Amino acid sequence: MTSSATKIRNAAERLRSLATAAAHEDRTRWMVGHTLGSKSPVVVDNHEKPTVLIESWAQHREQVNDYLAAFGSPMVGLAVAALLEQQADLLEDEPFHDQVAYPGEPRECSEDCHACASEEHALGVARAFSAAFENTNAEGDA
Repeated sequence: MTSSATKIRNAAERLRSLATAAAHEDRTRWMVGHTLGSKSPVVVDNHEKPTVLIESWAQHREQVNDYLAAFGSPMVGLAVAALLEQQADLLEDEPFHDQVAYPGEPRECSEDCHACASEEHALGVARAFSAAFENTNAEGDA
């Protein structure tokens, strides 16, 4: 059985790899801009010479573009990856965290186990990212 720390660390490594690859010429912040000709709203990594240009066709595309610029920016992915790695480290540093008293029984951590407090949140982020990544790749392969 894969430990929580391993699942979280795997998601962090994949996210860091993707965010690093998306940061062309160290451009880690994406912003809302527009195309030069039609002035259509888009998301770019540089207003003068964009290497990333994302155009959405949503009904309220300004909000979609704001979201893509904010959460699609590689700097956000790198920050989330660092947070996930920190949680994985915390889980690995708790010596009795993954131990259970009896097989099949839920684990009982001590009251001062700092890892338990945020483990489920970090696993939720790792699962959501992994599901989104898998769905994106599956659709791209079709």
